[in-house]
Amino acid sequence: MKNVVSLKSLAKELNISVSTVSKSLNDSEEISVQTKERVKNLAKLRGYSPNPIAVRLQKQETMQIGVILPNIENPFFASVLKGIDELVSSSKYNIITFLSNESLEREKECLDYFTRGNVDGILICIAEETNKKKTFDHIINIKQKGIPLVLFDRIPMQPLGFDVVQVNDYDSIISAYQYLESKDCKNIAFVSSIPTLIVGRSREEGYLSQTNNPTVIAFEDLKELQLSIENTLKEGKIDGFIAADIEASLLCNSVIHKHGLEPGTDVSLIGYVNTAQNDLCYPKISYIDQHPQEIGKQTAKMLLLRLESKLEDVPASDIVLNTTITIGDTSR
Repeated sequence: MKNVVSLKSLAKELNISVSTVSKSLNDSEEISVQTKERVKNLAKLRGYSPNPIAVRLQKQETMQIGVILPNIENPFFASVLKGIDELVSSSKYNIITFLSNESLEREKECLDYFTRGNVDGILICIAEETNKKKTFDHIINIKQKGIPLVLFDRIPMQPLGFDVVQVNDYDSIISAYQYLESKDCKNIAFVSSIPTLIVGRSREEGYLSQTNNPTVIAFEDLKELQLSIENTLKEGKIDGFIAADIEASLLCNSVIHKHGLEPGTDVSLIGYVNTAQNDLCYPKISYIDQHPQEIGKQTAKMLLLRLESKLEDVPASDIVLNTTITIGDTSR
């Protein structure tokens, strides 16, 4: 078995105390420059590295950041996680990622684990069930435990007292509506498979603010949603769709083709997509780019600032990121 290089073994070889070795490695002013050099040179020669658990106990830090995602099937969250990892990996922290799988109970379990001394800070996008039941006490209680927490993407309407990072969902849909309107679309419908989610409601409200004659097609059941889109198209009035999510975007695109209509000419569509997959498809769907990696980076940056400053009385921040519209083949 390979011998583990420890403070004790270094001290024995140098014929000095363990305390002197420890202080030398930590650049204590109590130790002479010559002794520090001897200790550091031998430590480097023997390949010594501090025991991470001991370091964490000494500093009372875990060096871990907990991330809770509602699901990983949605490529949006995978991209957010990539942004988080990119920023955190350049710091002294590591990330531990849990999935709530859109479950309130699972979300509570994740937070309970994190708050039992296993992480220094938490990043969370709340679960769909949490959102529907409007049950946030388990999140609010984190405040009393003194653990910094940042909410991202799905932000409750009621302020919870934490830092938040979100995109301008309401304004994004307004921009999409006004773009289609500028391209002579007269009857624009709004399609959503996420009508009960916070972001879904916000996007729908953005749409409703722009029209006096709304057509809202909103069902969580995808078969019911598809049937409703088809029936709406058969009426022959709609010349534009704004889709509130990836599933709604794909269904709209599919139904347009199924009815033999020319996307971008007969009926226009702006929605949300998996960017990488959209680039491989034809027609390419025009989409609202939320820049998910940037959301991840900004979320991680905000938490790292909290952790490094250690200031508890600083008011919570609300960062709202702008989206952009990328024009593909499905709009004029």
